[in-house]
Formats: sequence, C-alpha cells, structure tokens
Amino acid sequence: MATPYSVYNTRSLTDANAPATVGTAVSSTNTAYSDMWSGESADGYGLTVTFSGTPTGTFTLWMTDNPSPGLANDTDWVQDTTFVPTNPAGAAGKFRDDGGNAKAYRKRLKYVNASGSGTVIAYVTVPHFAY
Repeated sequence: MATPYSVYNTRSLTDANAPATVGTAVSSTNTAYSDMWSGESADGYGLTVTFSGTPTGTFTLWMTDNPSPGLANDTDWVQDTTFVPTNPAGAAGKFRDDGGNAKAYRKRLKYVNASGSGTVIAYVTVPHFAY
C-alpha cells in the first residue's frame, strides 16, 4: 500500500531546520514548481491538487530521466502533453489525475499564475511494484 505525500511545500529560506509547510502561495505572475516524485519501479501515480483563493493560471506535468535534473527551470525536463488538468480560473477548485504509462525517472508539476492569488496544495501517491 502506498502513502500519499505533499509535493507543494513551503520551506524556510533562513532556517534549514524549520519544518516545511504544506502548500505554496501563488500571486502576481509567479511560477511554482512542485517537489519531484519518483516514477522508478512504479505502476503509475495518483495526484490530487487543490487550490484556494482566486488564482488564474496553468498546471503542466514535466518528466525527466536525468539522474540530477536542474530544479530552477525546465532545461532538464520534458512536458507531458497528454496531461489535461482543471486549471484555476479565478476561484477555488480541485482536480485528480491518475497517471498510467508515462514512465520517467522523476516527475513534477509546474504552475504558472497569470493573475489573482491563492494557495496550491498537491498530494501524490505512487504505488511501486512488489518484487
């Protein structure tokens, strides 16, 4: 049985020992990348995303097989164009995605806010094959 874990987290920039807070604030026209999750030895994934406030923006799913991908941009990542989320349109909402055969070493979400503000929260469950 797999356990879900949060992939949008806020970490302290001044205290490396401070615990992460679930959720990432979005506003203006900022971009928020989720933490990576492993696709290694996995049979797909389950993803639940919620957003509060009044954000308007776009979610995309990115994958890589690079063992040490850069995290600050998309250079080492390839967009999964089959991913079709429910994007925020000025109000709170949520969506779920059950990814099947998109095999990759690592995956992550990218959210680009166009206007409004709010908080993005995402949980992923990755069931791994039993050997």
